[in-house]
Amino acid sequence: MKTLHKIIIWLTYSSPVLFLPLFFLNISERRDYGKLAGTLALILFIITLIPSMIRRFGLAKEFNLLIKLILPVRRQFGILMFVAAFTHYLAMKVIPTLQFSLPPSLPPYQAFGLVALIFSFALFITSNNWATRKLKSNWKRLHRLTYVIGWLIFGHVLLGGLRSESEISLQAIVIGVVMVLEVASLIKARVNVLG
Repeated sequence: MKTLHKIIIWLTYSSPVLFLPLFFLNISERRDYGKLAGTLALILFIITLIPSMIRRFGLAKEFNLLIKLILPVRRQFGILMFVAAFTHYLAMKVIPTLQFSLPPSLPPYQAFGLVALIFSFALFITSNNWATRKLKSNWKRLHRLTYVIGWLIFGHVLLGGLRSESEISLQAIVIGVVMVLEVASLIKARVNVLG
C-alpha cells in the first residue's frame, strides 16, 4: 500500500504534464482529450468523497481497507482532480475560444462547470500543510465547498449531456447518485449526533 501511495504522490507532482498534449493535438483529438480529462476529474472527485461517506454511514469497519487506501492520499487525489478539471476547461473552452476567435459566451452548463472549477481552485491552493496550519478551523469550513462543487459538477454534466446528446449521460447519473448518497450520509451523521 505504501508503494501505491508513493506512486499517487509522484503522479501529483508530475500532473502538470497533462497540459502538454494540448499543444500538439488537432481539434478532434484535443476535444477527445478534454472529455477524457473531464471524466478523470469526475472519478478523482468521487474518490475524494468515499472515505468520509463510508464513515458517516457507519461502514468504516467493513470498508477499512478502502479507507486506508484512499485517506492518506486524499489530498493528492483532490489536487489531481483540479489539474484534470483545468485541463478539461483548457481543451474544451479556452483553447477553442482563442483559436477560433469566438465571442465570449457562457451557456448554463459551462457556467456550472466554471463555478465548480473556481471553487475547486480554492481547495487546490489550500491543499497543503501550510494552508491547514494558517487557516486552522477555517480550513475545514472552506473545504466544505466540496459539497457545493459536487452539485455544480452534477449540473455541468447533466446540462452538458442534454445539450450535446439530448440525453442524460451515465456520468450525470453516477455523480447524481453519489451526491444523493453524500447528502444521505450527512443527514445520517447529523441524526446520530442529535439522537
